[in-house]
Amino acid sequence: MTPHTKIAVRPSSFATLPSIIANAYRTSFYGHPGTGFVDLPADIINEPVSGDDAADLEATPKVCIPPKGGADSARVQRIVALIKSAKAPLVLIGKGAAYARAEIPIRSLIDSTRLPFLPSPMGKGVVPDSHPQNVSSARSAALKMADVVLILGARLNWIFHYGEPPKWNPAAKFIQVDIVSEEMGRNAADAELSLLGDVGIVVQQLSAHLANWSYDPSISDYTSVMQAAKKKNELIAARAAIDPLLPMTYAKVFDVIKTALHSVSPPSEGGICYIAEGANTMDISRSIFPLEHPRLRLDAGTYATMGVGLPYAIAAWEAYNGSRPQPSLAPSKRKKVVAIEGDSAFGFSGMEVETMARMGMDILIFVINNGGIYFGDSKSKEDWDAKQKRTMAGEAGLRSWALGWEVKYEKIAEACGGMGFFLRTPEELEKATVAGFNATVPVIVNVIIESGKVEKPVSLLCAGNCSNILMVDRVSDGK
Repeated sequence: MTPHTKIAVRPSSFATLPSIIANAYRTSFYGHPGTGFVDLPADIINEPVSGDDAADLEATPKVCIPPKGGADSARVQRIVALIKSAKAPLVLIGKGAAYARAEIPIRSLIDSTRLPFLPSPMGKGVVPDSHPQNVSSARSAALKMADVVLILGARLNWIFHYGEPPKWNPAAKFIQVDIVSEEMGRNAADAELSLLGDVGIVVQQLSAHLANWSYDPSISDYTSVMQAAKKKNELIAARAAIDPLLPMTYAKVFDVIKTALHSVSPPSEGGICYIAEGANTMDISRSIFPLEHPRLRLDAGTYATMGVGLPYAIAAWEAYNGSRPQPSLAPSKRKKVVAIEGDSAFGFSGMEVETMARMGMDILIFVINNGGIYFGDSKSKEDWDAKQKRTMAGEAGLRSWALGWEVKYEKIAEACGGMGFFLRTPEELEKATVAGFNATVPVIVNVIIESGKVEKPVSLLCAGNCSNILMVDRVSDGK
């Protein structure tokens, strides 16, 4: 575990356990947040505890809240001057800002300066998605035009195209705000423009120097171009959402789910925590489900790791609804955890549904079932059967991305004592969504959508969303 964690230790005896666990917490939370791993051998777990040992537990070292600091004041003034000079400024808000609970100072900064902002998938809700300065629906236009980019708790990784052209303006200057100096200057960023410090404190410093200043959209066509792009993209999305054809599309399915969930839990209440995992399932859903509050969305994240969806759902349920009361969470603010899974993604950890059922977790799971990875391979049961027969005979049949035909994933929930729905129509989906939201047991809603069948052989690189597997459908001409 050492290469994958911030600290990985194994206690040599029971007596060392208190200090080791305290140090694991301290290392995990201080500086750049990271995973702490403590390996508990069976002999220590089974070792009888004497009275003296029990007394030692009472003396377990306390782990205080990590100290926080701000950025160098001279550098802050330099950055403020750069922001004021920008003709096309953009603020990127990442999950680090949500983790740091910096939503109050960041919202104040956006409100006072009128700077356009773009949240990362897990940075959504730090500033409400409904905020007029949110340019998520004009993302491509914003990236291509931005000349000064303030990065608050985010990375210039694959989610933001590494800050590189052609997605980004090649002349863009990136200002990184991060708590760890090693992050400065990564990819297209410039360490000379970095601000080292806690994002909440640094944002307050910036706000103090930007007092009585706000971005003037009339100095360039930046805002007008983004507004035009927003209207165009929102119109396209609205048209896609009303597509009447069956099988349903991603856009139609997500629109029905969103409308049904909002009818029982409006976004302003912050009563739903979304988990998203898969290829198109995760990517498309990011722009569909709005958040008005932070820390209500988890997806594959920095490393695009598959198999995390259902474990994330379990962790989110425990964090928000677990047996230990949350001091900052009113009893009435219990959250429904909704996991939106691709059929391939669900397969990585589907048996975690048993854990949910055993622990009494009322998690609502949608499996978006197109019979394949990214897309299916057949548009009918007869076509799939014929291809499977050819495959079993050693001939060219089912392609490498194909999954089973309309697999009944909902049966896993039923087998574990939960509820399952198998459906094809918007009406069925709406009813199942409301029923699943109100259920007190784990629920799997298995939604059949169009396969997205591809007729020509292709080479497909999953780009992280499919466990970084290079899948080649067919080799021809010796290539």
